[in-house]
Amino acid sequence: MTWSRRIVWLILAMTLLRIALAVTVPLIDDEAYYWLWSRRLAWGYLEQPPMIAYVIGLTTLLGDGQFWLRLGPLLIGAATTYALYLLGRDLFDERAGFIAAVLYQIVPVLAGGALLATPDSPLFLAWTLALRFIWQALHGRPAGWVAAGAAMGLGLLSKVPMLLLGLGIALFVLLRARTWLVRREPYLAALLTLAMFLPVVYWNLTHDWAGIRPVPLLGRPADLPPGLPGIGQIILQQFAYVLLLFPAFAWALWAAWRRRADERLGFLFWTAAPVIAVFLLSVGIAGGGHGNWWGPAYLGLAVVLGALWNRTAQLLAVLSGVVAAVGLAMTVIPALPPPPGTADVYGWKEAAARVEHELSSAGSSAIIVADRYQVAAQLGYYTRDTVPATLLPHPDPASIWPRVEQFAGRDGITALDARWSPYVDWSRYAARVEELPPLTVLYHGRPVRTFRIFRLHGLRVESARVGK
Repeated sequence: MTWSRRIVWLILAMTLLRIALAVTVPLIDDEAYYWLWSRRLAWGYLEQPPMIAYVIGLTTLLGDGQFWLRLGPLLIGAATTYALYLLGRDLFDERAGFIAAVLYQIVPVLAGGALLATPDSPLFLAWTLALRFIWQALHGRPAGWVAAGAAMGLGLLSKVPMLLLGLGIALFVLLRARTWLVRREPYLAALLTLAMFLPVVYWNLTHDWAGIRPVPLLGRPADLPPGLPGIGQIILQQFAYVLLLFPAFAWALWAAWRRRADERLGFLFWTAAPVIAVFLLSVGIAGGGHGNWWGPAYLGLAVVLGALWNRTAQLLAVLSGVVAAVGLAMTVIPALPPPPGTADVYGWKEAAARVEHELSSAGSSAIIVADRYQVAAQLGYYTRDTVPATLLPHPDPASIWPRVEQFAGRDGITALDARWSPYVDWSRYAARVEELPPLTVLYHGRPVRTFRIFRLHGLRVESARVGK
């Protein structure tokens, strides 16, 4: 079988598998949040550019179920798989491209972009396309600069870290392709990228830079401690996001540096290294950070691994594939223990049904309240945005949540995972707080999650602010 046929079969098989997962695995918190974005289309949002909202808004014209919400990432994931194959083929050969495409399927941080409706999904496609078009532009196809500029623009509309690819390309051109510095094509491509991103810049200008304000170096509250402890933690997180292939990817980065005299490996090194370096620096200085931040770097490094494939990488890939397969089996076979994270994903549909029941008992003016965006988003999605939802003590003015003042005097209903401590003292924001009987959610007949249900009688407002 030819490599071109293999890649087609790979895409078909993995897309069918992901469709099965898309209709069975509940939405994660952020997917529900981005669905609410898609019902309030704008040029920007708190923390992110708007692309994922546009993608969801387009596919959910056909329906509001979770399959339609995830249809965009399913199609984008198939396109990214093929684009990664073409990138590896252009730089090395079809075998390298196919291996890179296979790695995309088994590395969780990458594979998630082909299933979950998050900004990483369009970002990964734009990143891969930009790499390929830039390489073509540097090697006899000057028109590739225009395509690269468009891909960079789409990437910036997806997620601001796309700028780091621009930094990597600039470093590579300065070191290996200086003749392009006196030609107009790269600058025209940069202007196209800027033109596509200008509406987002304007939105940020008029919203106190809310789209980038939470970036760790700009003062976002830290999820990880600063300094070496935080760096150590984010490195350990890679074993969850990349599985046992993380050492192979780390080796690929080192090997690309050692062999950077090979223009192809140098190109992949310089376009991956800024992602890792900048985010390590960010965690080291300010703390915070998430393991998925390194995802874009793994796209180019997957091609490096495909080109330098060896027995060790093959063994780690097989073991990682087994781990992924076991996790999949735990998801679909009731007799097996629940997979890790089940208690963080399942239960919101049932919680929303209970909240709807309590809302009907509280009267037509009652609203959904929450102390964190994840709760408001999940309840908002599963009630299909038919009931106003807001955050206490007060949502960020640039967020999608309405101001609390307009609901003063109404009753509020909320659900809170019993494992969580409330961020706020509910009694400060209501005339009376009533805790209703809890809700226990079953997963394949086993209790997996308990929600505390609260009714806040007579909402009142104090001047304070909170998160998303």
